[in-house]
Amino acid sequence: MPWFRGQLAATEEPRRYLTSRGLGTLVDREWPWRVGYAPQTWSALTDHLKGLDFSPEDLVAAGLSKPTRDNPDRLIDVFRDRIIFPIRDPDGHVVAFIGRASNRSLAADPQLPKYLNTRESPLYRKDKLLFGVAEQQDRIRAGWRPVLVEGPADTIAIWFSYSRSGPSGEVAVAPCGTAFGADQAAILRTMPGGRDAIVMAFDGDPAGHRAADAAFALLRRPGGQGRLLAAEFAAGADPADLLARPNGRAQLRAALRHQTRPLLFAVVDHHLDRLLGRSPQLLDDIGGRYEAARILSPRVLDAADPGEAYRLAQHIVERTRIAERSHDGIGTVMAYAADGLLRRTGDFPVGLDSGPADSNAGRPRPIAVPPLRSVPTAPRTPADPSRLGPAIVSQHAPHQRRRRA
Repeated sequence: MPWFRGQLAATEEPRRYLTSRGLGTLVDREWPWRVGYAPQTWSALTDHLKGLDFSPEDLVAAGLSKPTRDNPDRLIDVFRDRIIFPIRDPDGHVVAFIGRASNRSLAADPQLPKYLNTRESPLYRKDKLLFGVAEQQDRIRAGWRPVLVEGPADTIAIWFSYSRSGPSGEVAVAPCGTAFGADQAAILRTMPGGRDAIVMAFDGDPAGHRAADAAFALLRRPGGQGRLLAAEFAAGADPADLLARPNGRAQLRAALRHQTRPLLFAVVDHHLDRLLGRSPQLLDDIGGRYEAARILSPRVLDAADPGEAYRLAQHIVERTRIAERSHDGIGTVMAYAADGLLRRTGDFPVGLDSGPADSNAGRPRPIAVPPLRSVPTAPRTPADPSRLGPAIVSQHAPHQRRRRA
């Protein structure tokens, strides 16, 4: 909207903020983002639009104005003292706005939402659009790798980190002020570059971790087509923070292309971090370590292929420290994963819970671990179960009982 653009050109504080984030070019460069500013006054936009013969009903329906609490007949602006990012539909039409509150307003009212979205309307459904798709059709069609970020500043920061004439790179999109949903996942999966990989680049805080975990649940694909990768940042940081640093564009490109890892590994680490947040001493003794490994082991079943399953089991062993050497504990993690799968499906071998009618009566029957013959593995040295004590072996290491049977 030209009015928002004019307000940005006339107001120093939002221009200074954009410059501090490495986005100062947006002040003078209108296309494709057309970022603007909503002034701090109560009804400047409402009065402007009324002067253009828009009715109060039109302004409320569009989500630009709202009645005051004490006087329903008086309208005020929805967006005040906010950087304005337009949201476009796939055809390029502006259907809504995201407003980022100024640092001045946030300091005056810590309860103020940092980001505010236009309310939903017949033209706008938050869960149906991704910010940045309409503005980057050239890069999307060229097969650039899609990156899911948290907000508009991150989207534009990644856009700035590449030359428009570059042959390939990353193209970032973001949810429109709501949790990432199934329809947005479908948009991301249809991007040509997503056939190779999709990168999650969320903040390194608990909220960012939860967002990454939810995105994995919606985006994982059977058969391993389209890798899911994580480019995690330090706690409280995001791609826009990286852009503002010296040589930030090159650092951001490197983080997205060369400093990623499988998203599934990040999901496992996030789960373990939450466990340790609730029970800080969980890994202090061998029983707690095996319990953590058991809780994390079902994620092995989400691996894209046997090779990733093996590496993830190795990662769980290393994080939980259930064995001195990582390959010594992989069988335990695989057994836990198989046990969890059997319990979910109800497909138990006969006598699993009661035990066979022989000299081993009373002991649970070992669970067959799915073979990983296609995976090149390091030579395995059997662990010495006597170091752990009979009670620990009986409770936590069914695969070692199988060797001795």
